[in-house]
Amino acid sequence: MKNQQFTMLCVALAGLIFIPTVFFNQPLFALIGAFFDWLPLPTGWMKSDRKVNRTFLKLHVAVTLMAYAIFVAWLATGTATVGFAFFEVWWVAVIFGVLMNY
Repeated sequence: MKNQQFTMLCVALAGLIFIPTVFFNQPLFALIGAFFDWLPLPTGWMKSDRKVNRTFLKLHVAVTLMAYAIFVAWLATGTATVGFAFFEVWWVAVIFGVLMNY
């Protein structure tokens, strides 16, 4: 598998874990999804052979950091609404991450 495929697999696993953890308001279990979401970064799988759209890269980084700031708030408060906010912002970050390669 290529790096991009490993990255997409990890993000898909993260999303599949995030959905029930947000639905059932279980932020501690969402840490497992966060592990898979961040795994491509230290492994180097996020490195692209193609030219990357810098605007979408910056948006991806900014929105991802915003999503995880909300994630920390969800961990701290345990409020379901904050969990849903995390998931919505995280999903936008995923979209920007995909768009930066096109």
